[in-house]
Amino acid sequence: MRSLRDAARAVREGQVSPVELVEAVLGAAERWEPRINAFSQLHAEQALEEAKERGDGSLDDPGPLHGVPVAVKDLFDVAGWETTGCCQAYRGHLAETDSAVVRRLREAGAVIVAKTNQHELAAGGTNAVSACGATHNPWDPARLTGGSSGGSAAAVAARVVPMAMGTDTGGSIRIPASFCGVSGLKPAFGRVDMTGVMPLAASLDTAGPLAPAVADVALAFAVIAGRSPVQEAPIDGLRVGVAGGFFAERVDALVLEAVEETRRALESVGAITSEVDPGDLSDANEVWDRLAWTEFASAHGHLLRRPDAIYPRTRRLLERGASLTAVEFFRAEAQGREIVAAFDAALGEVDLLLAPATPFAAPRADAERVDIGGGQTHEVNRGGPAWFTRVVNLVGAAALSIPAGRSPEGLPLGVQLIGRDEDALLRAGIAFQGVTGHHERAPAL
Repeated sequence: MRSLRDAARAVREGQVSPVELVEAVLGAAERWEPRINAFSQLHAEQALEEAKERGDGSLDDPGPLHGVPVAVKDLFDVAGWETTGCCQAYRGHLAETDSAVVRRLREAGAVIVAKTNQHELAAGGTNAVSACGATHNPWDPARLTGGSSGGSAAAVAARVVPMAMGTDTGGSIRIPASFCGVSGLKPAFGRVDMTGVMPLAASLDTAGPLAPAVADVALAFAVIAGRSPVQEAPIDGLRVGVAGGFFAERVDALVLEAVEETRRALESVGAITSEVDPGDLSDANEVWDRLAWTEFASAHGHLLRRPDAIYPRTRRLLERGASLTAVEFFRAEAQGREIVAAFDAALGEVDLLLAPATPFAAPRADAERVDIGGGQTHEVNRGGPAWFTRVVNLVGAAALSIPAGRSPEGLPLGVQLIGRDEDALLRAGIAFQGVTGHHERAPAL
């Protein structure tokens, strides 16, 4: 389970059967689950039955993920399974059909073996708030995985599954990818069909894959987006702007060192780097707050009539969104357009931007604040992990989170590449991982 590509190749070449792969996933889950609590549902019998069907040799043209077991976040509809968003209020809600993403995965031959744990209704960046219980970081169970796709990141980091789907509305793929040391892609807005995915904020929601390596992410993205996979190719002349200003403030020095190391590695494989000022983004997180929580209340505000069925923190966010006036919402939209213009100007100078994914490494689960030095702190439960990710959702751009170093405690450090074109991001990520080994490390049980 160390590589989606290797698993698919092994099945294709007859080195292993789909049933053996599913059995390997179930065995790994049995060993890891008491430690990390990465799954909300594990459908062993159905997965084994599907694997037997995949392995009967009746297909003349098996898909690129033929017989490979994968997992999807609990927001994705899977026919006959509960879609709860790890919220007690939605227990018993059975999906009648597969979501568009799950349908594409199955058409490519994948076996859906499980649903992953997540922050309740995707409304947070820690994965500590969940009706399925908190997830725990495979590198250190006392640390957060990040969220809201924390179960997907944890399952991939522990190599229980070779790929898991997540969603990203304000960083929910990139934050856990950074904290857990895996690769995760947030596609540009509208690139992936979100039919059959429980919403957080429909104008900001996206879906994307998490996997150990960028090449695996590229294969999965090609499947869910219905396009040809990006291949390893030279990136000579690719213009990479190292984002300063907002992206270089309120961040741990260790993360900035990881950004600089990434810059040097990209230069070593042909990229041309420069410093880029993305403009005034100081209001980006506040603007995201007003837009996202208003839409969140529109989608799930009816749960305020059942306050005992949701966590207090989720209830407060719903109440906040429901209390915002139309004037405040439209003003936030106008501010958002100004941020888009500033970001477009920065991207007009380069092919992609390089920036921190999270301001710090995975904090302890009981931490309220993280000290990032210089007398500055971030609040863990009030947007701190998403400080550098939300703005990308506001502008609708694509972003790729990749592991780029380690803290003194051995925790992963993540950076993100940001751009309008997923292919450029994926090619740069593959080139980076071709000369570094951060993505190859996996936690021990």
